[in-house]
Amino acid sequence: MAIKVSVINFKGGVGKSTLTFHLAAHLAASSKVLVVDVDHQSSLSIVMMGGALWDKAAIARTTCNTIFESFCNRKVKMPGTEIIHKNILHSRSPKYDLFPNLDLVPAQFELDDTEIEMASTTMGSAMLSEWHKRTLMAEWLDNVRADSNYDYIVFDCPPATKLVSQNALAASNYFLIPVIPDAMSSRGVTHFRTLVTNKIDKKLDFLRTGSSVADKDVPGAYCPKTKMAAIVPFMAKTAGNAASGLTNIHTEQLAALRRQWGDEMIKPVVKHMTGVAEAIDAGWPVWTAYETQNIKKVIPMMKSTCEAIAKRLLP
Repeated sequence: MAIKVSVINFKGGVGKSTLTFHLAAHLAASSKVLVVDVDHQSSLSIVMMGGALWDKAAIARTTCNTIFESFCNRKVKMPGTEIIHKNILHSRSPKYDLFPNLDLVPAQFELDDTEIEMASTTMGSAMLSEWHKRTLMAEWLDNVRADSNYDYIVFDCPPATKLVSQNALAASNYFLIPVIPDAMSSRGVTHFRTLVTNKIDKKLDFLRTGSSVADKDVPGAYCPKTKMAAIVPFMAKTAGNAASGLTNIHTEQLAALRRQWGDEMIKPVVKHMTGVAEAIDAGWPVWTAYETQNIKKVIPMMKSTCEAIAKRLLP
């Protein structure tokens, strides 16, 4: 069975896509990994595919959008493996074959429109319809035997807990919360954790039992309980003269988060440094991007972060 994890936060701009990309690449060094982009902004898809391949996938509709569109439009079939873009970094850059175990299901901009349509669509009884529209991703994973074909499945989620995010969480064993150590970005962590447990997980269980879904009809990829694997301090601003190496505000907020969350927060801190952005712009994780002084500086930081997370993703 694959270990499935959603990377998510209420707030945008906290490094979700950057974390997803690096974690997936780290895991793919020794395991089969599928990245599923369910963020309509498609940032991760464009980074991994490059503009030309992403345009082609969007036009051909070989994206995750068709998974959700199949609920809204009965003329659209639930897709199969055709939306999985194999060995994607090699496909984008044929000169290199560094991550043969890393596959991608991309997103496209129209996913936002599809989600709006899905929210207002009902098929059959209302309760059963709500169950189905939240387990489409789990159903698709079953159809393509993803649990058997991959060791890890990593979802890059949008900054919201709407239906596509709930689909990712319904299929995930774990969720990760990247958070900038400031009051605005970290304030929602407690609420979000409670939301996943008391609203999303419990609502799905209520919908399943309330609509009398038989055990045999529950997707095998469905995870009734999604655990928080870690809070990941991300994009902390540096200050060269400070004893901590970070700005006072980020130092204080980081300490406050550690007091509140203890071991649920990993020790490594990803700092807001130019090298990360340079590598992402080139479409590679920092440890395989072209070498610059800026990129060399961030390699140990990103590797230690991914290693700390990987230790928490247990079967």
